[in-house]
Amino acid sequence: MSMMHSGPAGVNATRVYPKGEAPAPDGAVEGESTEPNGKIEVSSRAIATVAGRAVAQCYGVVGIAARHPRFATVETLPPEQYGRGVEVRFVEDHVIIDLFVVLEHGLRISEIAHNIMSNVKFAVERTLGLPVVRINVNVQALRVSRDS
Repeated sequence: MSMMHSGPAGVNATRVYPKGEAPAPDGAVEGESTEPNGKIEVSSRAIATVAGRAVAQCYGVVGIAARHPRFATVETLPPEQYGRGVEVRFVEDHVIIDLFVVLEHGLRISEIAHNIMSNVKFAVERTLGLPVVRINVNVQALRVSRDS
């Protein structure tokens, strides 16, 4: 998957590739590029970081949860570990993001999930320029606020 970015006037466009998927130009050694500006590779971890921060800013989200809960308990992750609760996959020329979240009890789950999908799609596409075709929100747990 690649996406063209146009730079300032007089500067050639640069392609953005998922990490490790940049094609080698004909007759070139892997890792070399014939484009004057070079290539940009975006890792799954970078995408997960952007997505995780977008999720954390959504109303009704208590936190990001680990994909695989330890000892049958769901834990919310600190920002530096958001990658454990965000899975990024590249299928053909598309990015698919799976999110594992803990939401606030008493709010409409479907509305929060749609808000998460919208915010993550916008954040990833705006920040990294990668088209996102699917975002799956997996609600791992609901938390009751202490005020209730």
